[in-house]
Amino acid sequence: MARAKETPLLRLDELHIELPTRQGMRAVLEGVSLSVGRGEIVGIVGESGCGKSMTAQAVMGLLPAGARIAGGTIGYDGAELTQLSPEAMRRLRGREIAMVFQDPMTSLNPVFTVGEQLMEGPRLHLAMSRKDAYNHSVGMLEKVGLSRAEQLMREYPHRLSGGMRQRVMIAMALACRPKLLIADEPTT
Repeated sequence: MARAKETPLLRLDELHIELPTRQGMRAVLEGVSLSVGRGEIVGIVGESGCGKSMTAQAVMGLLPAGARIAGGTIGYDGAELTQLSPEAMRRLRGREIAMVFQDPMTSLNPVFTVGEQLMEGPRLHLAMSRKDAYNHSVGMLEKVGLSRAEQLMREYPHRLSGGMRQRVMIAMALACRPKLLIADEPTT
């Protein structure tokens, strides 16, 4: 007996994105389609500037100012992301869908400690107490191979090496156990 094909966790159909220019709106993505099944790993390969990061930002609902989805759909676990309110997207981000951004130095807030930033997701999305979020965050830092995790919780991002900041970003992305993890050049 054949199994019914499972609905993809993520499905992009004919996604079109435009950015504002001096001459008006300009297409930067045209007709991107892909699907990602549960437990599946999908890699997007292409030259610099081809739209890999823009595609990831569209899924996260984090397009640059002025950018817009001009066509197509972004389906996630039965929901159409392009139709969700900003508040509904905030609830999904971190808990359901997480992203490891290219540049951890600009992704981490320089005025907050690593611990404050790492604990935010579990406290908000998993309703953890401060103590539980702290212990969970220390564990996440250890899982990504960072020693001295408790000491790192008190550090500011500028005090860490680039590789350490990248591991903090990975720990942050995994902290709420998302169903979908987007890694935008995580080894840059």
